[in-house]
Amino acid sequence: MEKRKPAFREFLKERIQAGKPVYFDGGMGTMIQASGVTDYAIPEDLSVTNPDVIKEIHKKYIRAGAHVLTGNTFGINPLKIGDARFSLEEYLKAEFDVMKAAISEEKADGEPRYAAWDSGQIGRLLEPMGDMTFDEAYEAYKIAATTAEKYGAELAILETMSDLHELKAAILAVKENTKLPIVATTTFQDNLRTLTGADVLTCVTYLEALRVDVLGFNCGGSLPDGEELTRQFCRYSHTPVLVQPNAGIPTVVNGKAVFPARAGEFAQSQLRNRFSGALLLGGCCGTTPDHISAMIGAVESGKAAEDSGKRAEFKNIAEIGAKKTAEPRNSTDSTGAPQESGDNSASCRSVDTFICSYNSTVQIGGKAGPQIVGERINPTGKKKVKAALQAHDMNFVLDEAESQINAGAQILDVNVGLPGIDEAQTMVDAVKTIQAAFNVPLQLDSSEAPVLEKGLRYYNGKPLVNSVNGKREVMDKVFPLVAHYGGAVVALCIDEDGIAPTAEGRCAVARKIIAEAAKYGIPVRDIVIDTLTLTVSSQQKEALETCRAIEILKKEFGAQGLQFILGVSNISFGLPRRDIVNSRFFMAALYSGLTACIINPLSEPMMETYHGYRALAGFDENCLGYIEKYTGTTAPVYGISAEQARSLSGTEAGGTSNAKTPENSSAVLPADLTEEEKTLIDTICKGFKDASPDATRKLLDGGKKPVEIIDRCIVPALDLVGKDFESGRKFLPQLLLSADTVSAAFAVIKETLASSGAAAEEKGKIVIATVHGDIHDIGKNIVKAMLENYGYTVIDLGKNVPAETVVKTVVENEIRLVGLSALMTTTVASMEETIKLLREETAKLGRDVKIIAGGAVLTADYAAKIGADYFGKDAMATVAVAKEVFGK
Repeated sequence: MEKRKPAFREFLKERIQAGKPVYFDGGMGTMIQASGVTDYAIPEDLSVTNPDVIKEIHKKYIRAGAHVLTGNTFGINPLKIGDARFSLEEYLKAEFDVMKAAISEEKADGEPRYAAWDSGQIGRLLEPMGDMTFDEAYEAYKIAATTAEKYGAELAILETMSDLHELKAAILAVKENTKLPIVATTTFQDNLRTLTGADVLTCVTYLEALRVDVLGFNCGGSLPDGEELTRQFCRYSHTPVLVQPNAGIPTVVNGKAVFPARAGEFAQSQLRNRFSGALLLGGCCGTTPDHISAMIGAVESGKAAEDSGKRAEFKNIAEIGAKKTAEPRNSTDSTGAPQESGDNSASCRSVDTFICSYNSTVQIGGKAGPQIVGERINPTGKKKVKAALQAHDMNFVLDEAESQINAGAQILDVNVGLPGIDEAQTMVDAVKTIQAAFNVPLQLDSSEAPVLEKGLRYYNGKPLVNSVNGKREVMDKVFPLVAHYGGAVVALCIDEDGIAPTAEGRCAVARKIIAEAAKYGIPVRDIVIDTLTLTVSSQQKEALETCRAIEILKKEFGAQGLQFILGVSNISFGLPRRDIVNSRFFMAALYSGLTACIINPLSEPMMETYHGYRALAGFDENCLGYIEKYTGTTAPVYGISAEQARSLSGTEAGGTSNAKTPENSSAVLPADLTEEEKTLIDTICKGFKDASPDATRKLLDGGKKPVEIIDRCIVPALDLVGKDFESGRKFLPQLLLSADTVSAAFAVIKETLASSGAAAEEKGKIVIATVHGDIHDIGKNIVKAMLENYGYTVIDLGKNVPAETVVKTVVENEIRLVGLSALMTTTVASMEETIKLLREETAKLGRDVKIIAGGAVLTADYAAKIGADYFGKDAMATVAVAKEVFGK
């Protein structure tokens, strides 16, 4: 009788408990190239037209020892396949028929094998960076996932993801419409961040919140880079980690991508990754069954090959799961930035509390110390906020967000609860508006579960969720949302009996909440207890019980990662000079263990208390933050007017001087800028798209010519943003938002030119295209946006473009610069063919055409070998090339 095959989740659990890894297969494109078959437009065609070729590839990986077979379905998404030869259903049915046949025919070792639906990203950017909505992405992944499950998929692999928001849409589509286990892997650039700027800690924080079954990375750069990524993933993750690196960085040999890492070298790298804590291992581009076989052999033996005359002996593989250390790996510096602790054992599981946006993570408590939650986006007691929300004035929300961030808030509270408005939609709009401009994590604040749910669904990251309490009805509504969408939840110590007057009574409610949260799989580290600030003027005896409750709960649950939050200013309601009571109570709460502080960061006494506490408690090492904050300032002088104090110090009493201009601004900004010009530049740098039309009109109305606005404001501002992007101070979302802001300014300029009958200056025409056989154009679209905003005319031929079409367009339009893009290893040959044909045809006409090549599989050497003049590392590199070619 044939042994029952366990479901994938069961198999994964069994392997981990036994101290054994799960093995995935390797590259598909490399094997297709090696097969010699060329009659296909996209690799997925072969599952229908040449199923025996694909089946043999799968069988080779089975014979190599892989447990998981990755479907030849990477690009099969309804938004991606367009006018492909077959329908989505035909592609998926054919591929799963092939995979099931391969698994059925190869049973020599008796190991279970699993057929995985594999999906890459759609190839379009989500709003606000692009034009694709979250719901569009969700629906596309839903169609593909449900069809794959229908035809036999046993798990879902969502791989090579560079945008965590798109990955969230895909994860929710799979979770909500199938029963498939989810493997989610991101891909990283050579700066060890994703395309949208997320580091490893952010990826782990985000994906663990969504409760994927496996997380990790695939593709990417060199094997040493992969080993560093593995160390970081295993340092932070409580979820099993999958590592699928490429076989090194490719070079071009005879028109094909050749990956340098041989099977033995790849195997040794993966062995090191196993001992860093990776529980699932496989390969990506350039890897073959030989690589996978060698990898499995090395890992199973548990020994490293000789290296520089030395042999490193490792402990038995099963001991990885048992290794313990006293110090958690998730240490941070005083700002919450992750630091190496030197220990990479797989079992060092952190109890630290993290929340994140799309590319920025904040640790609450622990070695990072207390964090400030800005309270000002909340209509309670604030007439201006109420009026702005009623008018749906999102620019007001942006201004409040910016002022709090500049004042030192690390997290922003967003509460839009007002009668007479659509609170759920306003929450979504406020969240999207803030996240389009800033990358600080948010606290979603509402007493209404439907509002929280909508905010959680569209929030890009892992937020703080405010709030749940000890009432049964509230816990039943809020905990399922936190479990489904992810987040750290604020828990108020109040239940059906109200607020207990004593610390012990509030602690009893906290314990009840913690126990109930555990039933939903919400760990203690993701609970932030609010022991409730009571008004000292009316409840004087109970006021400090708030701090005592923190001390009791910290002693009981602190080792499990419990954190504490308070709305501090409630303490002084009804009293004069509230700042006095607020700041003193704040200090008492901090010393009791408060780690998330809901305050007004524009209140100088509160921020003085905060910075003073961080210095005294050792969170501000060597008091460097305090020194930077207060050097050159003057203490408040009592008994004289603020104006007198300013005359004495040359600055605001107790404040700081004006904000510094960007370090690199003097190099690119004209020296004689007017205030109106500075406003437009600042608007572009911040990405405030809605504000740029008015700023541009003011300049035009004041007599500035369009060309002056472009040369003195728009181009210098984009250069500033570009320099920050190249240096890592800004990331792709900010770059594209600034580009959108410029587009809004250009629209006003074009209106003015059209009404006057004048024509805009044309800097030059550029043709761009994704080469034939490649249906990925996300990078190309980013390049297009930046070139257009620098004033170049871009002829975008789209994706999967035949070489003849590129040549025809170049010749007919007398083009001097061509940009070519390719993501897949299988389409490098198409890029080389396109370049060759371009050279031949333009040479006949005596024209000199420059070619810039870019894409995930390319390097500078690679681009040069296939005949390109330039390598486009990113959009700003392409802009620099355009400036060089056109001289402007």
